[in-house]
Amino acid sequence: MSAVHQAILYVLLVFLGLSLVVPGLMDTLRPITGSKWLIAVDVDAKGHLRGLNGMMTAIGAIALWACWDLPNARSLVEALGAVMVFVAAARIYSMVVDGFPNLTGKLYLGLEAALGAIFLAWPPPIGA
Repeated sequence: MSAVHQAILYVLLVFLGLSLVVPGLMDTLRPITGSKWLIAVDVDAKGHLRGLNGMMTAIGAIALWACWDLPNARSLVEALGAVMVFVAAARIYSMVVDGFPNLTGKLYLGLEAALGAIFLAWPPPIGA
């Protein structure tokens, strides 16, 4: 694997990892669930929201874990690419059925689609 390829994957994996671990962990451990735009009104909804935040934290941790031994983390990088493709597809479906989001939502869609494409099309080579 070339130094440029490795550096790009490291930067993208650390970006993805930190952007998921930090807010995911904060929202999981916060005493009050939800926010002004995402309201959980009963115990089941609050538990579901904390579970989603825990899952977000775990995906970020996997992205950081892949950095530990990147040349041998091909399957992790590909799995993260698949997750990002499904997240981007869900956002596109939401645009169709729910309407278009603000600029931030569109930016998230672009980043998730780009990460998915890069991780699936350009993972560490086999036997790197």
